[in-house]
Amino acid sequence: MDIKDKLYGMYKMLQKLINLEGYYLCKRIRAKYYIIYREEGGAGFFSNYMCVLGHIVFARKMGYIPIVDMKNYPTLYSEEIPVEGVDNAWNYYFQNTDSTSLEAAYQSGRYVLCNGKYMEKYSDKYVMPKWRFPTERTIEFYTPFIEKDMRLRDDLENEFEAAWAKLVGKEDVVLGLHIRGTDMKNRLGHPTPAPTQFYLQKTYQILEQHPEITKIFLATDENNIKVIYEKQFQNSKYKLFMNEAFRLWDDGGTKRTGVHETKLDNPRKYHKYLMGKEVLQDAWFLKQCDYLICGHDNVANVVILWKQNRYKELVCLDPVEDD
Repeated sequence: MDIKDKLYGMYKMLQKLINLEGYYLCKRIRAKYYIIYREEGGAGFFSNYMCVLGHIVFARKMGYIPIVDMKNYPTLYSEEIPVEGVDNAWNYYFQNTDSTSLEAAYQSGRYVLCNGKYMEKYSDKYVMPKWRFPTERTIEFYTPFIEKDMRLRDDLENEFEAAWAKLVGKEDVVLGLHIRGTDMKNRLGHPTPAPTQFYLQKTYQILEQHPEITKIFLATDENNIKVIYEKQFQNSKYKLFMNEAFRLWDDGGTKRTGVHETKLDNPRKYHKYLMGKEVLQDAWFLKQCDYLICGHDNVANVVILWKQNRYKELVCLDPVEDD
């Protein structure tokens, strides 16, 4: 090998090392822990979830132990005071990926911070290009990481299981509905949800096609949608049920605010924490359903990942195309 070939080889190695993967591979020589956070407070609950999932995948690939920090880098769901002694908002809901605590990881000095950004390369693996719908390959790729590193707290899992058991019997067959409203209607980067009437039509179609269905679970962030479904099924043979949750009214304005962005004058105690818990419980309930009608959003995508798309029938209504 002559000098030109050696220089070119060194150049290509240097080029590889200055990219993101190369930077963290170099840091791995000394660092052991990869601290995950999301810059500027993050976004909605399951947007944050997918962001964390992507960084966990990246951390494991680089040989790090991932540690999630939503204490020093608070999100929209972080309270100013501890919730039952917990001050890291990730641990309000999820277990640590390792026996090492956040404090111990920092105290070790052997850590590196992530870049705080949503990493499409690792958070959107093998999804359909349009609306990031998870494919079978997506599910196969992420399931080991979800099962190992994204486990719910045991007490929450037990609470959700008990709540479901009170509402759903062993013989019941449940149709799940997830219908987004509020800020998803703004046409500002999100797929605009199909009109509620489209969901109703599809609901009646599924009920007609599958007479074994006995109950309907509705998860929605909008009171208008809740009221429409309550009126439609108030005298029905189908039992409609929902979780208690903070919801907003659509007043017909041109710009809607998401429930996670709403600033209240007199919020309930632990309102931010409860918003996260409520959307998490809705998602957990949707996973238990036998059939699912949904749109294209982060909640639905994560539920499909959790369920590994093993619904008896899954219907995702296409969003309204922007003008």
